[in-house]
Amino acid sequence: MLIAKEARSPPQSPRCISIISVPSIVYETLSVDTKNLRFESRLEVPLSWEDPDLSWNTSVYHHDMVVLPVSKIWTPELHVTNGVQTTIKHSNKDLLVHSNGTIEHMVIMNTVVGCEVNLYNYPFASDFCAIALNVWAISGCGMFLDFGNVSTTSANRGDWLTEEVELNAKGGRDDRNYLWVLLKMRSENPFLSLVLPSILIILADVGSFALPLGESKRIPFKVKLVLSFIMFLNILKDLLPGGGQCSPIIRKHFCFCLVILVLSTLQSMVLTRLAKCGTLWPCSLSKSKDSLLKDTDNEEESKSDIKASEEEKNTALQKVVKFLNKMAAQDQKNAIHHRFANKVDLICFCIYLTVLIVYSFIILFFSFGSQCEINHLEFWH
Repeated sequence: MLIAKEARSPPQSPRCISIISVPSIVYETLSVDTKNLRFESRLEVPLSWEDPDLSWNTSVYHHDMVVLPVSKIWTPELHVTNGVQTTIKHSNKDLLVHSNGTIEHMVIMNTVVGCEVNLYNYPFASDFCAIALNVWAISGCGMFLDFGNVSTTSANRGDWLTEEVELNAKGGRDDRNYLWVLLKMRSENPFLSLVLPSILIILADVGSFALPLGESKRIPFKVKLVLSFIMFLNILKDLLPGGGQCSPIIRKHFCFCLVILVLSTLQSMVLTRLAKCGTLWPCSLSKSKDSLLKDTDNEEESKSDIKASEEEKNTALQKVVKFLNKMAAQDQKNAIHHRFANKVDLICFCIYLTVLIVYSFIILFFSFGSQCEINHLEFWH
């Protein structure tokens, strides 16, 4: 008899309002996509409503409740206002109908919601995301949800932890209900895989100042650090979060690290040139010992053609003395250049270390003391 009524339309009331009771919601976060700023969740939603057309007289039909196929009667259609993709399925092919017309049913919702997760403090990020769960209503007519309590299950999903879920209504309106989900990132894995390697590379670059200038291995070592850092960024670029309104400060951190590594390498190259040649001009190459000896020989050969053969021994001795004097003067000049380059290198190291210390305080302040605000209910505008 109840199936024959074909009650496939929502129950009508004089006020044009149907109340759908949701006694409890079981919420579970399935995944959080920080690249596309979306997160997927699963909701078990029990529903209860009254349909006078499906009531009966228990004196005629001696049953307090019956089971009907869900495909034969009307059931509420829930929708997620800010959902990107939502799948709703019945938990069972049947539902329970009481003699007074009360119907009990349960649906399971899998929804992907676009959420502008605040990743400014990544990997120490935490933020709220909204799941706007509603039914059809327009101009004060339609269906309205009467919510009960909300519980969570499986709070840990990857690097994200569901700390709290509560029910709210925007502006006190019954047709704008949403679940307020507090998500917090577990920062251990991102910190070890992203932040810590960059810190270690910078520390290795600081330690490279202990290598001497001149014929040292400092420049190749610094070039290897720069190339290693670039390769590190290319390998882990898929792990970096997306941009959005609040761009993650970790992107600026990586940019600073790369710039400071390149500047440190260029500084070592310039000072190495200064220590060896005493000048930065490429064309002013210092003379080698062989060229000095050759110049001395040429100078003395022109004089030996004029002098007599009996003075050859004295001339050879003078050549040796002049050569040794020029070598000593050149070595002294190189030592002066090297001492000057070392002083400049020490000054650059102090500046470099000061910049890193100041930067450390700045990045800590912006990571923990600064916030970026996002309106997560903007979709209703």
